[in-house]
Amino acid sequence: MADALADIEPYFGWLGYYDPELDTRNPFNLRDAEAPDDAARYLYTFEANPRWESIGSESLLAKVLYANYDEHFAVIELMGEWNDLFENDWRLLTENCLDWMLEQGITQFILVCENVFHIYLDGDDYYEAFAERNADGWVCLLRAREEVLAELERYRLSGYFYWNSQFDDLRWRKMKPWELFAHVKSSMDRLLGAGTGV
Repeated sequence: MADALADIEPYFGWLGYYDPELDTRNPFNLRDAEAPDDAARYLYTFEANPRWESIGSESLLAKVLYANYDEHFAVIELMGEWNDLFENDWRLLTENCLDWMLEQGITQFILVCENVFHIYLDGDDYYEAFAERNADGWVCLLRAREEVLAELERYRLSGYFYWNSQFDDLRWRKMKPWELFAHVKSSMDRLLGAGTGV
């Protein structure tokens, strides 16, 4: 398993359009300004690829793939287990990434979840609090596993996120980041304009 985790890299096909290492508003650059770039990353005791960023959790890592502060959106890839039971991962993700981006005007988040292997949930306090802080925006999950979506439904947290099969069918790696956002935003505008969830 250790070798497999080290082989999983965040997507880097958009580096010609956006380099997270050069973004002075990237929350990981702000927060980890004194941390070495090659610091090891871990999921529990297994070493992960160092291209991922730590959110302060032992179970979940993240990477900002693209941020557009003029259009107010970001694409963030996640990897590991989303574990609120022991790690408070949603709180850590919001405190150490999403809230920082909110302060920079980002309100529309696309979370790429295909490398989130499991999700363990607890209550909805942190989810509700972030939704209130981001009342003018939304969070979309892209390519989340069925068991992840089922758990969000079971814990009645699906109201804080949006997803659908049309999003998952997008060949997002073949798209430019603003093309992905345009597809997702078009669907979101229709859904939110109609006052319905996904």
